[in-house]
Amino acid sequence: MMISPKIQKDIVHCFAMEILDSILEEIGNDVFCLLVDESRDVSSKEQMAVVLRYVDKYGIVKERFVGLVHVKETTSASLKSYIDALFVKYNLSLKQLRGQGYDGASNMRGEFNGLQSLIMRENNSAYYVHCFAHKLQLVVVAVVRKHTGIGNFFDMISVLLNVVGASSKRKDMIRDINQEHVRKALGCGQLKTGTGLNQELSLQRPGDTRWSSHYKTLKSLVDLFPTIIKVLEYVEKEDKDDKNRRQAFGLLVYFQSFDFVFYLHLMLTVLTITNSLSLILQRKDQDIVNAIACVNSTKSLLGELRRDGWESVLGEVYAFCDKYDLSKLEMGDDYVNPTKPRQKTGITNQHHYEVDCFNDVLDWLLQELNTRFNEKTSKLLVYTAALSPRASFSEFNLEHLMSLAKLYPNDFNDGELRDLRHHLRLYVADVQADARFSNIESIGVLSQKIVETRKHICYPLVYRLLKLVLVLPVATATVERCFSAMKIVKSHLRNRIGDEYLSESLICYVEKRELERVTNDVLINRFQNYKKRRVED
Repeated sequence: MMISPKIQKDIVHCFAMEILDSILEEIGNDVFCLLVDESRDVSSKEQMAVVLRYVDKYGIVKERFVGLVHVKETTSASLKSYIDALFVKYNLSLKQLRGQGYDGASNMRGEFNGLQSLIMRENNSAYYVHCFAHKLQLVVVAVVRKHTGIGNFFDMISVLLNVVGASSKRKDMIRDINQEHVRKALGCGQLKTGTGLNQELSLQRPGDTRWSSHYKTLKSLVDLFPTIIKVLEYVEKEDKDDKNRRQAFGLLVYFQSFDFVFYLHLMLTVLTITNSLSLILQRKDQDIVNAIACVNSTKSLLGELRRDGWESVLGEVYAFCDKYDLSKLEMGDDYVNPTKPRQKTGITNQHHYEVDCFNDVLDWLLQELNTRFNEKTSKLLVYTAALSPRASFSEFNLEHLMSLAKLYPNDFNDGELRDLRHHLRLYVADVQADARFSNIESIGVLSQKIVETRKHICYPLVYRLLKLVLVLPVATATVERCFSAMKIVKSHLRNRIGDEYLSESLICYVEKRELERVTNDVLINRFQNYKKRRVED
């Protein structure tokens, strides 16, 4: 009986309820943020994943998955009704909500009829923050679409992946040729041996909305370049399909051109910088203040690359050409347009590649970053910077913090606002003089240190303000990870799994740490109380 499907479902339900109870107990009557996204499962059902972001009693920021909801419509009104039903089920209130984190879909972020606006009509302190990681992807997409050369570069990579990765035989050729190169390099002493070194490489197909995958593809392309050329030469001569041979010939011409090498190293340099930011933004414990600082640092790095990086990129391009015996262009020669070779352009190679390519791409990238990450237009994000503990709380600004508190009228009444001004002065003088706070860089660590030193009891209003900033969302990466887990839990072999059972199974799968804390005795008690069962003494 205990291994029957019905009993197994009941056990999963009991585990999921214990996990949810522990999460809801941590939240209590405190404030939290709502993270939501939708995706289709293997049965083509639209599923809405719900994640709550909050600060626990130790001052630690947590993002916890609380379930999937099958939505029959994805209109903002429909999503709002499903969220209301979920809140009622878990005994949560919209009045506790202090933040919303979604992607850029119109039904989510719409100013008048989007989900965020519908929620803000009921709670004007539930501020919406567009997912930073999603905005970063939109920045790179915009640049690729704007520049013809780079757009063509990624189109050719897509064709390459179709030709080279079309069969397991060609994939095996890539592995075998690359292993032979590695063996020769090891024999000559060009490579070192060690744990994690010289692993098998393969070309990863990039995703349209995951630009970190483009970075991995370009990085593999640099490492596997001679291998790919050999495979293309084989396809051009030996493949039985005329279309594949023609495509291989065109790819061989392009991939051994100076244009390809230049765009490869330019985009690899850019994506190395933006990929680092993307990884930082996707951390669960990331706070809004540190995220804004990281975005500004990325802008500074791209600005430095724009001013001083031309010679470095060109040096890498020339070194790559020398390594693989590819033709180089002299920068002082006249530029020849490949589409109109007989027409005089009136510019040099230096002007085309530095001004029309390098400078234009970085200018557009910085322009898109400034447009999409324009914190200066949002008072909320400007004021949060005054809480930063960096450089001994050098960014502390009393008026900004008071203005920030006024944005939350449900959390600070007039009397508390007067007290907060006095508490803030005492707080900053206290922490600046305390050596335990001297090396703190983020407000997430600051929150934990305040609880650890019990200063949250001395300055409860300051700590309340700090928690309001900490629950503001940065990215919806946690929600997207839940969708990745959903594909494992509900696969083609288990495509008839019910919605409730899927949600409960996914809670147990995603929240593994909480699952491990559930003891056998607690589970047995809940299992016995869940339904009337025969219990043997």
